[in-house]
Parts: sequence; structure tokens; C-alpha cells
Amino acid sequence: MGRDISFTLVSYVKTKDSTGQMIPSGKPVESSCIGTLKSVSQNEFFKAAQVGFQSEGVIEMNIADYNGQKTILIGGDKFTIYRTYAREDDWIELYYGERVGD
Repeated sequence: MGRDISFTLVSYVKTKDSTGQMIPSGKPVESSCIGTLKSVSQNEFFKAAQVGFQSEGVIEMNIADYNGQKTILIGGDKFTIYRTYAREDDWIELYYGERVGD
């Protein structure tokens, strides 16, 4: 079981700089969303740690509202979406956390 939560997904417009690298430019685009907040399993917590993340939680939301964003704002805190899982029932799970050392 989880609880309903409102959160913001953030995406950045990227352009090429003078060296050809893609860099964020302009103001971030924010989308307000609603989903269900759940705890991550112990297994997920350790898998995230292996790739350098401290897992904070997972949010289930309608897949139609997700456009590949990698940043999520929850209650004023900024997190990275490090993994997603698209389910067969038109929902997606967003696994988020902080990079270790950030």
C-alpha cells in the first residue's frame, strides 16, 4: 500500500554548445503530477547503492503523464529518477533517490 502524493517532474531543454556537447539551456519545464508513494524493497535499496544512489522511494503514476524526465521535486526536495519500470496496466514506477556524495 502507498499514499497519494503530489510532485513535480522537471525537464530541461538541451542545446549544443560550441564544442558539440549537449548542455541544458533556458528555464526548466515543470509538470505537476499526482501518484502513489511507496517504499522501496530492501533488494531495490541495495541495487541502487551498487550504481551510486541512495534510494528514497518509488512513485507509481499514469504512464501518459511521464515524458522521460530525470528530475523530481517532492515537498521542496530535489531527487534524481535513476530507474523506471513501465507496467502492463498503463502505469509506470519511478524510482528516485540521491547520488551518493552529492
